[in-house]
Amino acid sequence: MQRRTFLTTVVGFVGTVVGFLTGRGAPSAQAQGMMGGGMMGGGKGGMMSPENMNGPMRTGMELFKVHQQIQRKVTELPNGVHDVTTSADPTTAALIQKHVVEMYARLDQNHPFPYPMSNSVPQMFAHPTKYQRKLDILPDGVAVTETSTDPEMVAVIKAHSRELDRFAKEGMPAMMRGMM
Repeated sequence: MQRRTFLTTVVGFVGTVVGFLTGRGAPSAQAQGMMGGGMMGGGKGGMMSPENMNGPMRTGMELFKVHQQIQRKVTELPNGVHDVTTSADPTTAALIQKHVVEMYARLDQNHPFPYPMSNSVPQMFAHPTKYQRKLDILPDGVAVTETSTDPEMVAVIKAHSRELDRFAKEGMPAMMRGMM
């Protein structure tokens, strides 16, 4: 990606994130047009498309707002991880559940979307049949077990778990570092 394109993408994304964090919602049609149609654009499949902004991106942004209310307990397994993500706040717990259900549904439907803040998510979407996912809905969140017999996929699963830990602990700054 050329530097100018990268900077335009980052600026557009930051503007959108700030809009969500301040309660202003998705960018206007004019702003989406200025961001272009590619990865970040509002067109079909773009990160800022209506289907993504009303789905996993919206719940993800909401979770960044309340990251301090999220607790994670990770158990590394030889072939993956077992993560328990919870919140004492019922609204936050429901967001956690909704986000994981949405992401797993997209994986099952082979329906990826651009996700520049993560190095692991694109790899998980590129190889959804190389690992197994088990989701248990808890009263206060979720328990997820992800495993694989492929050593490279095991590394991706563990990297994703570490990314989620950083997102829960640090919020938006961790996400922005992931984009750089």
